[in-house]
Amino acid sequence: MSDFDEGVAVANDVPYGLSASIVTNDHMEANRFINEVESGVVKVNDKTTSLELHVPFGGFKRSSSETWREQGDAGLDFCTIEKTVYNSY
Repeated sequence: MSDFDEGVAVANDVPYGLSASIVTNDHMEANRFINEVESGVVKVNDKTTSLELHVPFGGFKRSSSETWREQGDAGLDFCTIEKTVYNSY
């Protein structure tokens, strides 16, 4: 990449957006990347693989339904349907 903007443009120019990562010592650049990249998971100075099961996980664009997040508390919503029942025997 010739510069930061080209890197973000290349990252966003795909139909998927599951995870993205940036390696930098510049906190402002990292925050700009977090805000501009179209990805459900963003890591700074870390690989894009692996995740923590207690945090919500999901992607953008064709990497997700863009409605639900898996894992953590969001995983309960992803895997269940709420139903209110009044039952008098």
